Amino acid sequence: MTTKTTVQNGAVTIPVTTTGEGQKLIFFDGAGSTQTIWRQVISRLTQRYTVLTFDFRGHGRASNSTDYSFDAFMSDAEVVMGEIGSGGPVVIGWSLGADLALSYAAAHPGTLGGLVLIDGAVPIAEPLVEDEAKMRRSLDSPATKFGMLLTRLTPYTYRLSGSAIADLTVDLDARRQELLDVYAKVDCPITVVLATKTAGEETTEHAGRNNRIWRAGGERLAERYPAIQVSWLDGLHRLPLNKPAELAQLIDDFAQDIKTA
Repeated sequence: MTTKTTVQNGAVTIPVTTTGEGQKLIFFDGAGSTQTIWRQVISRLTQRYTVLTFDFRGHGRASNSTDYSFDAFMSDAEVVMGEIGSGGPVVIGWSLGADLALSYAAAHPGTLGGLVLIDGAVPIAEPLVEDEAKMRRSLDSPATKFGMLLTRLTPYTYRLSGSAIADLTVDLDARRQELLDVYAKVDCPITVVLATKTAGEETTEHAGRNNRIWRAGGERLAERYPAIQVSWLDGLHRLPLNKPAELAQLIDDFAQDIKTA
């Protein structure tokens, strides 16, 4: 049985979908994606879990906002978790959703059963954005704007402007360089799975550089916190779409380990 409800965060209405029955799993989407991106993953989990997904502001069926900062998205997560996050759930976050899930866990000790962080929340040692002005010009180009319109026909339905995306990207870069200290505040089990080619195939210097920074960040995390399992999937950043079976199995194994413990 599937139930659709809404949660209100001030003027922002957030749609929530609940499916299945059992141990609670809550999924945090990445920027530019909607809860439908998890469809192939959760279809493999609903026989033994209660699965909850939702759309952040400006994404999918959620209402728009004038604020698309990290803190604004964090406020959506706070309100949603206040409504549906009881019972020590496992929270699964991808991309930006991984960073939000980690921040939530650090700020709310004793409330989560565990964290599964997918290709996000990586403690990078240097910014991924080499040239902020160039990035902003690219996001403001006619071709990019047209591409953003086309995404409304895909699981990446969102309504953020190029400027809002650029602001969020720069903020994430800065936050990720301080993440090792955030991990120290989390008191629940964590597993991290990262894409080997998060920045794309290494056919350009930019992709090669960013993939190296990402890999080094994952290695820093594993070295600093040996109790955190860091694993790698051979593929690109869109792991929920490209590796759903592998992710579902990893989530299932992790949740069962927590339940047994």
